[in-house]
Amino acid sequence: MMVRCDTRLDPLRGGTELHFAFYRDGRTVRGYNVSDTYRVQSAHLEDSGNYTCEVRTTSDTVRKMSDGLYIQIHEISAPEIKVTPSRVIEGGEMTVRCDTRLDPLRGGTELHFAFYRDGRSVQGYDVSDTYRVRSSQLEDSGNYTCEVKTTSDTVRKMSDGLYIQIY
Repeated sequence: MMVRCDTRLDPLRGGTELHFAFYRDGRTVRGYNVSDTYRVQSAHLEDSGNYTCEVRTTSDTVRKMSDGLYIQIHEISAPEIKVTPSRVIEGGEMTVRCDTRLDPLRGGTELHFAFYRDGRSVQGYDVSDTYRVRSSQLEDSGNYTCEVKTTSDTVRKMSDGLYIQIY
């Protein structure tokens, strides 16, 4: 996440050096610095809040505070594991899907999915939210879970287990 403090100087004061500070809910999150940008490498729910910035001249003769901007951080939801068909017959195809909801504002976030049976990996991380077994065997029966993570690996969520019986 990046928060930028945008300000304009009178052209006659173009050589004036400015310093910027950033606040969340009135508390300093970054003290004065020449950078007009505050960066959070990995935003979490607790980074939500009302952000303001303050700009001052090096001599501290002029100070200005911005209006507030409320930023809400959303996490991905825990995934739900689903199987089709609901009754899997030996020799038949089985599709296991890892269903998660991503906030519409995070539509550009790429997710990766992994699938497990009885705690052992059956499909490593991939952009596909689906695990397919073309010809199901009795030994494919088991407790299935899936895990979803962001590309940056800063957020991981595991589904509850779903027992799949092959008949």
